[in-house]
Amino acid sequence: MSVQVSVVMPVYNTKADYFKEAIDSVLGQSFQDFELLIVDNGSDNYIKDIVKSYKDEKIKYFKIDKNKGPAIARNKAIDLAKSEYIAFIDSDDISLPQRLEKQVTYLDNNPDVGCLGTAVEIIGDDSEKMRFASVREHSEIECYMLFFGCAFCQSSVMVRKSTLDKFNVRYRTEWIPTEDYGLFVDLIDRTKFKILDDILVKYRFHHNNTSHLYSNEQKEKSRIVQTFAINKCCEMLVLNKNLFSRFILEENLKVTELNELAEIINNLMKYLSKRGYSENDVMYALKRKFKYVYYTKNHLSVVFFFFFIYICTK
Repeated sequence: MSVQVSVVMPVYNTKADYFKEAIDSVLGQSFQDFELLIVDNGSDNYIKDIVKSYKDEKIKYFKIDKNKGPAIARNKAIDLAKSEYIAFIDSDDISLPQRLEKQVTYLDNNPDVGCLGTAVEIIGDDSEKMRFASVREHSEIECYMLFFGCAFCQSSVMVRKSTLDKFNVRYRTEWIPTEDYGLFVDLIDRTKFKILDDILVKYRFHHNNTSHLYSNEQKEKSRIVQTFAINKCCEMLVLNKNLFSRFILEENLKVTELNELAEIINNLMKYLSKRGYSENDVMYALKRKFKYVYYTKNHLSVVFFFFFIYICTK
């Protein structure tokens, strides 16, 4: 039997209290036309025992014998989903009661949007160290993903399954542990993005989650995904991809390369403005990136100052 929403929850040895709270938060939704697909990534037996303690037919439990990571687990659930929409939630996060209702209502009323996030509250051991982007609308979300990184909290996202299937978009294992960012980048030019102002998810930032355990690898893979996003979005525009990629990857360029970079950035702003981006937003994003590379990271304040005087007079 089909449902309107499939809630996808991968799990691997999550702390029992967190796991129960995550399940309870889904079952307690005001919107009830959903299935909860829990994919167990080779956890210890207590995870299965917790799932089996629930007598709710909405829960569908699948076990993978060996831990292959959450990307494989989510892909399995996407393939199994019998729904119009797919909502993601990690096994230590919390969906607030009206989450599904508000996201389904928005997607029903906005058929051009295929990837919908929400604002989140950050909880946990190191909550003060974690922030998500404050962008909300399609063009600024895309702009953020091109120049800074992932704009979404994965546990807040609902997507149209038809969009994922039409373009064969799934989590890419080569982009682990930032495969969520990669999934959203793969949706650029294939659907529109939106993030609701409502706080509908509590994201638990603690010592044992991916952002803590694999922070260095996550940063490196994020840069790779970001370069892919730029090249995908501006395939015919950036002739010297190597130069622009080095800039995006925050490498220090030679002074002799800055004139060419300035030309690329000017062309990029004009091109992206035709795609619906605000030229001011693109300039602001690039200034932030350039300032980090040359002013903050490499302390080359003179380069930063004169570079943007040059760009603004082109």
